[in-house]
Amino acid sequence: MIPEDVKVKLIEVLQEMQNDSGYEGQPITGTTCPIDDLGWFDSLLCPVAITMLASVLNVNIPNDKNIFLSEDGTRRLTINELADVVCELSA
Repeated sequence: MIPEDVKVKLIEVLQEMQNDSGYEGQPITGTTCPIDDLGWFDSLLCPVAITMLASVLNVNIPNDKNIFLSEDGTRRLTINELADVVCELSA
């Protein structure tokens, strides 16, 4: 699994969630930080997005792992950074 593939799938998941929530098609790119840049996305939606992504990629993401935050939990990650985290978890 390569980061570019994960990034594409993560963007698809977030776009699906965005559409299902009834929000306008806000652009989502690799430099988007979902928690900061997507007004409709919050910490309560993180587990939903993680579950959807794990299912689409057929990869196990531990329940206690929030891929949207840095390892120490102090920084919110961009899509590009999230893709790297997921690749590390799947290795």
